[in-house]
Amino acid sequence: MSTRDDVAPKGPRGGWRVLPFARRELRSAFESPVAYVAIGLFVIVLPALFFFLGYPVGQTPLPGLWEGGQASLIVLFYWLPLLLAFVVPALSMGTWAEERRNGTEEVLLTYPVPISAVALGKFLSTWLLTFLMVSLAVLSAAITVQTLGNLDWQTVWVGLVGAAFLIAAYVAIAQFLSGISSEQLVAFLFGALVLGLLWSLPLFVRMLPGGAASALSALSPTDHFLGSAARGVLDVSDMVYFVSLTAVGLILNVLTVESRRWRA
Repeated sequence: MSTRDDVAPKGPRGGWRVLPFARRELRSAFESPVAYVAIGLFVIVLPALFFFLGYPVGQTPLPGLWEGGQASLIVLFYWLPLLLAFVVPALSMGTWAEERRNGTEEVLLTYPVPISAVALGKFLSTWLLTFLMVSLAVLSAAITVQTLGNLDWQTVWVGLVGAAFLIAAYVAIAQFLSGISSEQLVAFLFGALVLGLLWSLPLFVRMLPGGAASALSALSPTDHFLGSAARGVLDVSDMVYFVSLTAVGLILNVLTVESRRWRA
């Protein structure tokens, strides 16, 4: 069981201690099999979909590598928003829900430590873990493709940069949902449902009139990622969108937990 010092690493004058909380969360993640299973499955499943299945979703399905015969990772990047909609909630579900279940959140709230520091530390640890997982899957596929053809590595690096922003937005949302949940399973279901709905927004665009379709498309992280970074282009407006979505998720997370501190 966590001790008082384990729950909240002390800093000078109770100041901002983001990195100690991030290290604590990373250590905790690798003490359970969830991180290892998620990373292992992701590194296997994503390249497998890229090589053999392609991307059969939307108006223009894309063939897999063996069928299409093109030295490009666009199909792999197209799968990221959907797969991460399930993987990120799995990695984030215990962020706050486990603290509440174990009773360690009550101890944490008694410390003179800004909740913002705790939330940012938790966010940073999950973001790093997820980005490591995505990078392993993408780079392993890229190295294989390079042996088969002339791969444009610039599109790979740009895609990874875009994926970092996408992951940040997903983690912030999933962390907020963990903050309003008392059980890990509930947090996972909420996260998968919300992120899955955000991913699916472009599928409904064709059913709506022009103005509504544009508004719906503007709300979708899928369109903001697939329309630029997945194709090897960094669009400033898309980066602003992901930063804004991340900020909203983190602010809501802090406000939610902070409200429990005042009630404690």
